[in-house]
Amino acid sequence: MALKLILEPIFEVDFYPSSYGYRPGRRAQDAIAEIHQLTSRSYEWVVEGDITACFDNVDHQILMGLVAERIADRKVLRLVRAFLRAGIVEQQGGFVDSLTGTPQGGVASPLLANIYLSVLDRHFARIWDRDMSPPWRRQHRRRSGLPNYRLVRYADDFVVLVHGTKSDAETLRAEIGELLTRELKMTLSVEKTHITHIDDGFVFLGFHIQRRSWGDGRRVVLTIPSKQALASVMHKIKTLTGRSTTSLSLEEVLRTVNPVLRGWAAYFRYGASKKTFSYLGWYAWWRMILWIRRKHPHLTWKQLRRRYYGADRITEGGLVLYNPAKMRVERYRYRGAQISTPYNIDEVDPDGARFRRTNHDDAAFVGQVSEYLT
Repeated sequence: MALKLILEPIFEVDFYPSSYGYRPGRRAQDAIAEIHQLTSRSYEWVVEGDITACFDNVDHQILMGLVAERIADRKVLRLVRAFLRAGIVEQQGGFVDSLTGTPQGGVASPLLANIYLSVLDRHFARIWDRDMSPPWRRQHRRRSGLPNYRLVRYADDFVVLVHGTKSDAETLRAEIGELLTRELKMTLSVEKTHITHIDDGFVFLGFHIQRRSWGDGRRVVLTIPSKQALASVMHKIKTLTGRSTTSLSLEEVLRTVNPVLRGWAAYFRYGASKKTFSYLGWYAWWRMILWIRRKHPHLTWKQLRRRYYGADRITEGGLVLYNPAKMRVERYRYRGAQISTPYNIDEVDPDGARFRRTNHDDAAFVGQVSEYLT
């Protein structure tokens, strides 16, 4: 954690807006909001990228070279390399050297992975700034029959949204594969990397994103909880209310079930999730009814109702089964490149009230702040 606190402010100012995973002030909903923003503006083809065993195949030499671009202190570099080469203790007690990959569960591993994959962000950002920005350049490319495209990445999961044809998306997929092989020594999974039209829909970060026709004739992009995500939370509820838990009290079961329902609903509240929430609430209610019947097989329905539930409320000890349908559903506000981070420090103005890093010279920046404070 101490190493992460040192490295994160230095590298965070260099990361690109297209990266959302494991960064301060950013979350999955921001990535979904950008995808919704772009697909609503004729970015119809989607390249769903999947890197084969991404975190296990991080090349230490390449990663250390990327870290050394910003870190000159040899002691810090040796510490980073020591973490990467620490090795793995197997379940049977053996020890295996870690020649590639980042430490599983390591505090600094997500940051190191973002540093590694920022090569992909840099490639797309360079093309966007050079060929597709400002908007008149994108309009000129459309009139010339050239595609516009943009990357959205969350850790090792990424999509490339293409305003063009399917052949443009296929060409782009091949270029991404070559870039990963050449620059990062990684492989793009042929089986799991798909090219999908927005009308057919695709799944990203648990959301099913698809363009559909609305009642008034409009075509809108909807973000709905995916079937896989719904099946996963239903499986958790089924496990928490299984036969092995009948030895617990209803209050203890509610203490484990309610956080799962509330957390799942809070994550998917920024989408068209109302029907899904109602279905999940209905499923959880009947699972709890079945659990109560198993715990008290000799009581009548009237006795169970008087003791545990009434007016569709299952309760004990002041706890009530949470109903996801009560979660308010709303559209997440798209922030894009305006997302602030804890390390956005303004430059020194004439009043000496604000700072900002305007270059990559960390020593000069620290000296500037120290001089002002003195």
